[in-house]
Amino acid sequence: MDSIRVLVLYLAVPSLLFSVLRQIISWRKKGDGLTKPIPGPQQFPIVGRVHDLDRFCMWKKFKEWADIYGPIYRTSMLGQQFIIISDVKIAEELLVKRGHIYSGRPQIRALFDHKTGPGYVALMDRHEIWTRQRKWVHAAMAEFHRHHFFGVIENEVKRYLAVLLLDPAKFHANTREHCGRIMSRLAWDDASIGKENGDSADCTLTQMSVSGPIVNTMTPLWVIPWNWNPWKKYERAREDKQRAWWLESFQVAKNRFLRGELPTDTWSNRYFTGLQKQGNLDLEQNPQEEEFASCMLGFQNLVGVVTMSGPMLFFLMAMLLHPEWQKKAQEEIDRVCGDRVPSSSDSADLPVVRACLKEAVRWRSGVPLGVPHQAEKDDEFRGEKISKGTIILACEWSMNRVPEQYPDPENFHPERYLEKGWPTYQEPLSQYPNFREGVGMHTFGWGRRTCLGQHIVDDEMLVSMAAVLWGFNLNRKISPKTGEVIDFDSEATNAHVILEPLPYPCEFQPRSAQKVEQILSGYVGARDTLRV
Repeated sequence: MDSIRVLVLYLAVPSLLFSVLRQIISWRKKGDGLTKPIPGPQQFPIVGRVHDLDRFCMWKKFKEWADIYGPIYRTSMLGQQFIIISDVKIAEELLVKRGHIYSGRPQIRALFDHKTGPGYVALMDRHEIWTRQRKWVHAAMAEFHRHHFFGVIENEVKRYLAVLLLDPAKFHANTREHCGRIMSRLAWDDASIGKENGDSADCTLTQMSVSGPIVNTMTPLWVIPWNWNPWKKYERAREDKQRAWWLESFQVAKNRFLRGELPTDTWSNRYFTGLQKQGNLDLEQNPQEEEFASCMLGFQNLVGVVTMSGPMLFFLMAMLLHPEWQKKAQEEIDRVCGDRVPSSSDSADLPVVRACLKEAVRWRSGVPLGVPHQAEKDDEFRGEKISKGTIILACEWSMNRVPEQYPDPENFHPERYLEKGWPTYQEPLSQYPNFREGVGMHTFGWGRRTCLGQHIVDDEMLVSMAAVLWGFNLNRKISPKTGEVIDFDSEATNAHVILEPLPYPCEFQPRSAQKVEQILSGYVGARDTLRV
């Protein structure tokens, strides 16, 4: 143990001296009068302003600073420069209009080689591998959305409703598994690995997050030699296991395709069909190409889990805490759908449900810090210098709380999308609000790094959550000891870069005996195709 401490000291001291030198140079440059510094909190030697940031809810401090220093300010952490934005127009100016400068990704220390690929397209720098993967995923998502994902979501919802009926206490884990099953079914035609998919997604997000391994904030620790470095050993084992799983799933799907057994409504079938159209009838590829494809499909499968389960769980929480809106949404569902479970074809007729979904994502941001961009070269903004390597954070939590855009921002107001006079109101209500277009779309990122999953979010959120409200009343749980409603913290989360709320108490009460019968018979009818 003493040897590790000595080693850390030897590694940390040069890093700290380098940070001091860089800070002194920075101060001298500021003093030359050529550039005007962007405002921000007071910086301290070496640490910058890391000492009073809570890495488990950093977005709240950023919002506090935005209220003091304005919609764009600067800070630093252990020598790394940051620009924090809480204004949509400024974010558009930098991250969209100047996307050729601000579309890099910063190094996440606890991950190996994510900037070079091919493992995580959302975390790569912009290069040939990133371009190929992003282009393919974008086209595949758009094509499947045109067909509303071939009924896969509706089919899996039959199982999800039955699970909520039979085991309501585990709704938190079962919601994540539901999202994992949909993505695994679309990727490989294997929904049975939905739980493994969800667990793998959660583990990956832990590694990506500031709240995860300490090396993501205390980066000098990463250079500790392998024999004494638990973070490198853990990540090597985790990534190797994940890559092996993706490659095995890819090869199983390829063999099924060659036997004519792989359904056409899968992304892997689309990929293999594309190879054959290029003349590769036997699907023969070298190891590098197989790794490229298995990672592309694997990450597409993985990234759609927690990005969906978090917002769903926040939506259920919103309905639980706001029974008046739960009732309004149920009345709309009953009027439109009657005795049948809602489907994606009902979207135009369910504006109240869509408004509740959109407001839940605003009220409890799933990506409160935003996914960071990095300046790929020096730039100037409004006469002020932004150096290459600066990390740009479009802070979603702050943007969702700008009162001019979202009056009474701390409270849940779906009517902001339904009633004229609210800044976010858009017509026609048969189209707006949604997760693909219109106001308030910054949840999905900016410019060349915009999330490619908007289409599936639109369908999966609507179908899954409308189905829950069709089948169940969500009630606050009562303490058997005190007879009082059990309170919980609606902002308690796992603190990852993409959030899920921590488990909270919720009672799922079937709305009628008839709906119980419909839920069970629907599940029985679909069970053979679900691969449970």
